[in-house]
Formats: sequence, structure tokens, C-alpha cells
Amino acid sequence: MTERWYETDSYTTDFDATVLSAEQTDSGTKVVLNGTYFFPEEGGQSPDRGTLGGFPVTDVQIKDGVIIHTVTNSVQAGETAACAEQAEKTAVCAVQAGETVHGTVDWDFRFKNMQMHSAEHIFSGLVFRLYGFANVGFHLSENSATMDYNGVLTDEDVTRLEMLANRAIIENHPIRAWYPSEEELKTLAYRSKKALTGPIRLVEVQDVDLCACCVPHVRSTGEIGCMKILSRENYKGGVRLHYIGGFRAIEHYNASLKLIGEAGQRLSVKPDGIVSAIEKLISDNKELNYRLVEAERATVATKIRDTYNAAPSENFFLFLPGDGSILRYAADTSEQYCNGTCALFAGDDERGYRYLLENPQGSVTELHALLKTELAARGGGTEHSVSGRVTATEEDIRTLLDRLGFR
Repeated sequence: MTERWYETDSYTTDFDATVLSAEQTDSGTKVVLNGTYFFPEEGGQSPDRGTLGGFPVTDVQIKDGVIIHTVTNSVQAGETAACAEQAEKTAVCAVQAGETVHGTVDWDFRFKNMQMHSAEHIFSGLVFRLYGFANVGFHLSENSATMDYNGVLTDEDVTRLEMLANRAIIENHPIRAWYPSEEELKTLAYRSKKALTGPIRLVEVQDVDLCACCVPHVRSTGEIGCMKILSRENYKGGVRLHYIGGFRAIEHYNASLKLIGEAGQRLSVKPDGIVSAIEKLISDNKELNYRLVEAERATVATKIRDTYNAAPSENFFLFLPGDGSILRYAADTSEQYCNGTCALFAGDDERGYRYLLENPQGSVTELHALLKTELAARGGGTEHSVSGRVTATEEDIRTLLDRLGFR
């Protein structure tokens, strides 16, 4: 068993511990200490970061009460631990069971997680108190934080809860974590995501929440600073909320302001005019697309007429520019000129061609079979209409169609 020093002191970041074992693996050295301030991945939260013996701790896991630190390029049994300065030279710095190693927890990462997790307790406590919904899922990493509840919360509900949570943060309620005795535990009404056995660690946000939890927390709600719900979505019959809090909320706010400023500069408007400017861009774009489609259709219709009139043929083919979206219109337009099979291709030699083969009165299956056999075309459809894609060159396609009497 590893002593979980972080449970009684969330603020210590530098410590010395005795190495119980160190095993080299492909992912790094797995180090077990007699005690640690590194929080392992648990309770829906990502593990702490830091260094051990001067080398990066890339992962911390807990299994059967044993906390395993994964250290990169580092700790091997049988070697001395006090060689962090030689790491770049030797690439081997290790500890031996029984020796002492120095650990340092990344405080910035730890504290931001503490702020985020304590904020979740406040919010979930309010949800349970006001709506009776339980927190049934929680995830916290550097890039994502979600809270899941087994009931539906409306946008108005979330706004109300967010305001109450921030009020609790401003009021600076004390937070404490402890293991109550069995007798005391029986008298306490606390939240828990699952049935628990053995000693139960409780985290209390005074006058707000009481919940079973294994994670480091701040000492008081004021240290959280603020909390903001970013989005809401229906999830498994309940609701999932994405949120941010503490220093990460400030970082998110600054990043958002930067994006808004850049958008305003590009649109040549003030921040409060960005939405109107975007709506105008969307409207203008729709109008331009409409005009472009009309112009493209007129060009295609003219090309079909001029090409067919120049060389009338029962079986007709044509190469068109674009991504293939014009093919349907081109096929409909070609019907008035072509009495046989109409073979239309759109694209270029570099990206390949989309095609549409049509013959309302006859079959295109034989032509399609030749395209597949000789030019590795891929597509499907009916006897009278087939669409697909071919990566052959225009010259190769023309050669095949010329051989078959298409003009």
C-alpha cells in the first residue's frame, strides 16, 4: 500500500519518499514509493504531473491501493537516484529499492485541477439540493471538463445554478476533507456516485455540499475564483454540462477575447457588430452562390448545345469543370439532344472524375462494366442511370468512349 499524503495535504509539492520498487518497461520506469503527494488518475480526474528524481512523471495510476508512477528515461532499480544533473548525458538515472528519491508535483497543473474539481462539487451539490438530480458522471482533464446528471436541466436552470455556484465561491465557504469514523458516517447524509466500502473520505463545502471524494481540493471556495458553464447537451436521458473554472476560466476568457478581437478586425466592426456582419456575409454568400450556379448552368447548357450540334450522335459524352454537382443538371439538359446514352464527367486528371451515365430508353450497364474493367471505375445505380468515380485521365476516358462510338 502507498500512503496517500495528498489526501491530508493538497498543497505540498516537494517531498522525499522511499522507493519500494522500480521496474523498467517499454512505457517507462514504474516506480512505487512508500508514500506520495502525486494524485493518481481516479474519480474521473487526470493524474498529477511533475518530476521524480529529476525526471518527468508522465502517468500516475492506482491499483489495489498501490500507486504506480511512470517515469520516462529515468529510474531503474540498482542505480543511484541523485543524478538528475547527469540525465542528459547518461540518459540513465535510477533508484534502488530502499533509497530516497525527491518528488516535485507540478503545482500549476495541480491547483487548476483543484479549482475545477471543487467547483464541480459546489455545482453538483446545488443541483442535488434544488432539483434532486445526482451527478452520475464526471470527467476532468486539461482540455475537457464535463458533469453528467440523471435529470434534465433547462438553459434557465443552468443559468440559475451557475449564478448560485459563483455566489458560493464569492462567499468563500471553507472546504475540508476527512475520514469520519463509522459512527459519525452513519449520521451524515452525503452524495456518492456509487456504493462504497471500507473507509470513506468525505469532502465538505460548508453549507453547500457533502460528498464522498478521493481528490485534492482547495481550502475554501474563494480560491476557485469563478465558474462558467460553457455548453449543455442532452445525454442518456439526463444532461451533460461542459464547464470551466479558476485560472482555466481566465485563460479561456482571454483566448475568447482574442478571437473576438481578431474577428472584429477582419470584419472591420466593433465586437458588438460581429454577429450582424457575419449574418450579412452569409446572406451575401448565398446570393453569390445562387448567381454562380445560374451562370454555371447557363454555361453548361450552351456547351451541351454547341457540342452536340457540332457533332450529332446517338451516344453523347461531355467533360465539365467542377466537383460534379452540375452533373444532374447537365444530364437533364442533355436529354433534349441525346437519344441514346449520355456520359457526363466532371473533375480533372489530378483528382479524378465523377461521372453520370444515363439512357432513359436503354441500358448503361455495359458501358459501366467497361469503365470498371478497363479504368477501375467505382459506382452503381440502375439499368438506366449509373453514377460513380474514376481516377483515369481524360485522354483514357475519351479513348474508351471514342472506341464505343460516343461523340
